[in-house]
Amino acid sequence: MAIFGFQLCFTLIMACFLQKLMPLFSFGRWLLCNGTLVRYKHPHDDELKKLAKKPVEKVNGKGRHRRNQQPTEEKTFKVPRNIEISLEAEKINPVDVVVLRSYPDYEWLVDYSVFVMFVYVGTEVYYELWGPEREFNISMIWVGLSVWFAVKNMISILWLYASSKGGEISMSITFGMISFLCGLCVLMIKEDILEFGITSINMTQHNSTMVNQQFSLSGLKLLLAGFGALHGLLIAFPAIRMSQMYLHSLKYAKGNNLLNLTLHFNFFAPLVIMFLWVKPLARDIMVGPSLLTNEQFEIFRIIFILLACVLRLCLTRVHLQAYLNLAFDKLNKIKKESGLITNIELQRTIAHVFYYLGIVAMQYLSPLVLLLCSTLCLKSLGGFSWKQVSTNYVQNIPSSNVTSANVSQDSTFVEMVSSFNSGLHDITDVFTIELLRGVCSFIAWWVSTNWFIASCLGLLYHSYLVG
Repeated sequence: MAIFGFQLCFTLIMACFLQKLMPLFSFGRWLLCNGTLVRYKHPHDDELKKLAKKPVEKVNGKGRHRRNQQPTEEKTFKVPRNIEISLEAEKINPVDVVVLRSYPDYEWLVDYSVFVMFVYVGTEVYYELWGPEREFNISMIWVGLSVWFAVKNMISILWLYASSKGGEISMSITFGMISFLCGLCVLMIKEDILEFGITSINMTQHNSTMVNQQFSLSGLKLLLAGFGALHGLLIAFPAIRMSQMYLHSLKYAKGNNLLNLTLHFNFFAPLVIMFLWVKPLARDIMVGPSLLTNEQFEIFRIIFILLACVLRLCLTRVHLQAYLNLAFDKLNKIKKESGLITNIELQRTIAHVFYYLGIVAMQYLSPLVLLLCSTLCLKSLGGFSWKQVSTNYVQNIPSSNVTSANVSQDSTFVEMVSSFNSGLHDITDVFTIELLRGVCSFIAWWVSTNWFIASCLGLLYHSYLVG
């Protein structure tokens, strides 16, 4: 039952459902093409010639054939930079997004993440109702794959900036090195200030040869600091893009106080998450006889992160529309300059805003998926329960005894299942709940904190350096 039980059956059903649903409906495509996002089309050559008072060719008969045979250079002409142009707005259609750069990666990340959420919710309902002991949580495999897809997309974005041969890659490497040093400093802080639970882990409590010889507490901290460096390397440009969209969202939300308040809270929610692990500012204040118990506070932190992720997901269209409105800003910047500009350069400047919408959507959603999945791992691998919201909750520590199946031991299938379970139990004896809780707590906290710090640096960059 621990292997070929409810979890695997439910996962296979959801996988078949996803396979049948994807050709008909895509959550990623719906997020961009539900009619709320508007793109701006660049002016055509005839319109530019008319505004610049240049002669417009009449296209009819043999003239059309001769014009199509002309090289591209002859179709290029110059117009004044301060020409009065009005951009035509058009709702994004499913046909339009096919040409977006990295759109398949974006669509797969969103669709697969939605599938993972369904599998995870179903598994959590199973665990809360039946409470199986020492059963492998198969949803963690799918959550881990979702993390891999998010990281892969962030690596592809970093490679895109690196291939431009500019100074972007140097900035990412610098922020990654700073993140490594900051991670080491954070891990040296005492547990009565930052309560990850890593320092209090007894790494040799099971007398494991692997733990004693190869996996010391210092090595664990070094690995976590290395993760911090990798995350800092990948989060730099998504965070800078996030801060840019945040500023432009505030610009276009003037007069809407509720939306302004929501945008501010969405941006500063990671700061609140950072303080939830600072013991003097969170647990020492919120835990008490008349407030929360320790168990309630633990699950409250997880719920708050999940709600912050849901809020950021709900504001996806607002931020993406703020990015699409950059076409106006780029056009206004061109109008403020003197001289001439070619029609190709002007059209390319406007068209590139929409062309990179898929990459911008990945920059917004990939860190969000990473934070969400790390929080789900903290909840499941850390041994927490949703029942902790109740004041009468009593924590049930899983038993280390393995129950045997009530079937004949002559069956090869039963022997295979028993052998697999024994291997899983040996792994759980090494990677204890305390160890996984400490590691996942640090990862969730670091992903949120590093994302916020990089976003603040991007905020300073776009406010004072770019203007």
